[in-house]
Amino acid sequence: MKKQPEITDATRESFVNAFFELAKTKSINRITIREITTLAGYNRTTFYRYFEDVYALVEYAEDKFLQLIRKTSEERYGGMPLGERQFFETILSCCHQNKERVSILMSEQNRAHFMRKAKETVETYLDWINNDTPKKRIVRDVYFYGIFHAISINLQSQDALPDEDLLDMIQTMFNSWYLPEMTKNA
Repeated sequence: MKKQPEITDATRESFVNAFFELAKTKSINRITIREITTLAGYNRTTFYRYFEDVYALVEYAEDKFLQLIRKTSEERYGGMPLGERQFFETILSCCHQNKERVSILMSEQNRAHFMRKAKETVETYLDWINNDTPKKRIVRDVYFYGIFHAISINLQSQDALPDEDLLDMIQTMFNSWYLPEMTKNA
């Protein structure tokens, strides 16, 4: 007999919640499956029905967050308006809604992986990616990694910039450097 989807989703979320609870006080690279299953109230066999290992759980959490950005953007604006202020407002809004989880996903141990995955997700919305050059790839990497890093630092900072100021900086960078570099012929 198959379990109902609500039950399997709830079980999966129990593992994810346990992981994030542990990650509040422990490096994500040191969290064990035993700790997760004990806190979630399940056994290891049940864990392995949902995740191959702790890293698969982290990937699942990253995917869920990136899906939230996409869903929120589609609900608000009908899609992913790249380069527009609304896109970054959407990211900031989703980060604030999930501040604890995003802070853990963007922690020092996972930041590079998460930002690479976020950039790859965002790139799926770029219509000019077919006209790519090595220079454009570098410009795009610097821009996106820089923005995600700035959002991460601001999110975790005690004296964070107001969202409007951060959005103004991102918009200025986009208009004065990123867009001109990406639209140059080369």
